[in-house]
Amino acid sequence: MFDFNCDMAQGYGIYQNNAEFEIAKYASSINISAGFHAGDPINIQKALCFAKDHNVSLGAHIGYCDIQGFGRREMKLDEDELSALIIYQVGALISFGKTSDLIFEHVRCHGALKNLLNTDETAAKTIACAIKRINPWLNLFVQNIETKQIVQNVGIKAALEYEFDSQSDMEKIKQLQYVPQTIHFRSLEDIKRAHEVINPTPINYNRVQSQI
Repeated sequence: MFDFNCDMAQGYGIYQNNAEFEIAKYASSINISAGFHAGDPINIQKALCFAKDHNVSLGAHIGYCDIQGFGRREMKLDEDELSALIIYQVGALISFGKTSDLIFEHVRCHGALKNLLNTDETAAKTIACAIKRINPWLNLFVQNIETKQIVQNVGIKAALEYEFDSQSDMEKIKQLQYVPQTIHFRSLEDIKRAHEVINPTPINYNRVQSQI
């Protein structure tokens, strides 16, 4: 059983990305950008409306405050700064979701922040602790087993994610040393092709312990 996830609300101002809605039609989970690396309140609202209409699982997509660099540039933050960065973004999206009676289930880091999460043990603990302070039932997407263990030791849930790209195929996923619980897609063609092989299942991370 796999969950298919994709990013949404990555447009802002005059810079819009309507293609993401087409990709999301084939996903079972969507990650809504919090406005730091991409996104703005209007695009967040549009993504929430999409989630409600299509009954998909909701995640907070968080990154460095770097909209010009799309969150891909590394930033040196101390633990307090990093913790505040997480709490601000996730907390804002959760509050936004409540206005539409929607619950956020997971958190996905973006760009340079995602790289930090998956390569730096201290940062992984800081990020996990910040999420735990908001809601210990939120599930954090990670890219390797070591980071998953670090996050779970802090006391929150973690799901292994595989990032599907144009050079990947479902056979490669089957050959991984770990079984991913969610697969991230950026391309409409890729997610449509994968959808023909696997019917994605939205995982209710908060309530189904056996699926974690």
